Amino acid sequence: MNKSKKIKKVAVIGLGYVGLPATVAISKTNLYEVIGFDVDKNKINKIKSGINPVEDKDVSLYLRDNKLNVSSLEEKLADNDVFIICVPTPVDEDYEPNYSIVEKAVALVSKYVKKGNHIVLESTVNPGTCEERLIPIIEKISGLKVGKDINLAHCPERINPGDPRWTVYNINRNIGSINKKFNKEIADFYRSFVIDAKVNEVNCLKVAEATKIVENTFRDINIAYVNELAMSFDAMGIDLKETIEAASNKPFAFMPHWPGCGVGGHCIAVDPYYLIKRAALSGFDHRFLKIAREINNGMPQYTVDKLIKEMEKIKMPLKKNQGNSFRFDL
Repeated sequence: MNKSKKIKKVAVIGLGYVGLPATVAISKTNLYEVIGFDVDKNKINKIKSGINPVEDKDVSLYLRDNKLNVSSLEEKLADNDVFIICVPTPVDEDYEPNYSIVEKAVALVSKYVKKGNHIVLESTVNPGTCEERLIPIIEKISGLKVGKDINLAHCPERINPGDPRWTVYNINRNIGSINKKFNKEIADFYRSFVIDAKVNEVNCLKVAEATKIVENTFRDINIAYVNELAMSFDAMGIDLKETIEAASNKPFAFMPHWPGCGVGGHCIAVDPYYLIKRAALSGFDHRFLKIAREINNGMPQYTVDKLIKEMEKIKMPLKKNQGNSFRFDL
């Protein structure tokens, strides 16, 4: 592991399932002074007490034997060289991307950024977000020129929460910067703690932003395909599980996906909307992505309807309570 000559102090903003493992990984290198920041004082107190607030075995083991430098005091962000932002990017009820948490985090960091610093966004955003929304905030608050005085980079997180096999240490990463001349330095910083994987330098911010959206939308589309097959094969009386298993013995050009009662996780049900909405601003209609979202959003209702029918067959009908909840008559 090679320590950057310029990077000595690192701040990670947001200590959830992305930021906390990153803080631990960077701390374990013993190459940098690291501060983990979160506005949630209860979370900070838990971490200081050795309690892991996220599902991550590596974090739990580290907190058992080590003290992690964390705080909810924003003045602790002063005098850092790299600021890594790992905060949520949800969608509103109408599926509009909600950037308010990211923008607040960027505004906070902009108060403390100095010439030569790097701001790295790991939160999932649509292509163009860094340039269109975040740079104006940074330059207004800091008074510095992004791409000249300081660097803005995007390295989209790829954490699979609770997965003991794929972790912050061995998942390949992509990173792009507003100015390519800064990109190697920040990529080398990531290489110092992403020790068992590659850190791929892409040509620009938009490519880095697009990678995570493409990855999760790919999964959403394929899950929608098998969810629709589940409904179709139910109607035709075909065993879908056996069919997919049989199709999977083809050694190329097929990747099995499995049906479920919808789409779970933190990202897959959200990220396609970022691309749908941003493309619409450029005059493009992502019809295919919309259909996939419609199918997957409708799968929970299909699952419940199927359950109700099966319960009726065995004389255990569901009765609707007040508030539209259901109960079994046992």
